[in-house]
Amino acid sequence: MMDHVWDGFYTGQVRLSRFPAQIENDKDYNVLFTGTPPGKLRFKLSHGMAGKGTYLRIRYAEAGAYQVHVNGAEVPFNDWNTDIGQYGPILKTTCGENRYVGVKNFMEFYITPGCEVMILPKKAVMSSVRMEQTLADFYSGGGTSKFADRVASALGIHASRVKVVAIYEGSVVVDY
Repeated sequence: MMDHVWDGFYTGQVRLSRFPAQIENDKDYNVLFTGTPPGKLRFKLSHGMAGKGTYLRIRYAEAGAYQVHVNGAEVPFNDWNTDIGQYGPILKTTCGENRYVGVKNFMEFYITPGCEVMILPKKAVMSSVRMEQTLADFYSGGGTSKFADRVASALGIHASRVKVVAIYEGSVVVDY
C-alpha cells in the first residue's frame, strides 16, 4: 500500500500512500513521522465504541498553518483562550474539534467513529510578536488597526488580509 517508486530522495508519488493501523479508541495518541510529514493527511476511524473517540497530536518540523475538514466541511480552531495565550484545549466533544499551536508546531484534533478528518495546508502565516510597551501605549498609538496596517505594509499585502487574533499583556503580545 506504500509507494515503492523512488525518484532520488522522495517517492515517485505514483499512488496515494496508505498506512492502516488498528488503535484503541478512547485513548490519546501522538502521530510521529520518520521523515517530512505529508502536506495533506486523511484520518478515518471506521469503527469503535459508540460515543467514544480518539485524540491525536501531530508534530510538524516546520512552521506552517493547517486547517481541519470533517466530511468535507472546514472546522475552525477552538476559540482563543486569553488565560493560556493560545487556542483552547481539546475538550473531546465533537469530531473535528481542533487547534494548531503555531509556535510549538503541533496540530491536535479529536475523531469519532464514522468520521473522516482531513488536515490540509492553509494559505496563511500565523505569527506572534512581543513589543516592549504597555497596553495603554499600544492602543493610544492606533491599536490593532495601526498594527495590521504596518504588518500589511511590510508584507506588501492589503491590510484586510491581516487578522489580529489576540492581544494580551506580557509587555504587549500580539498574535496575528
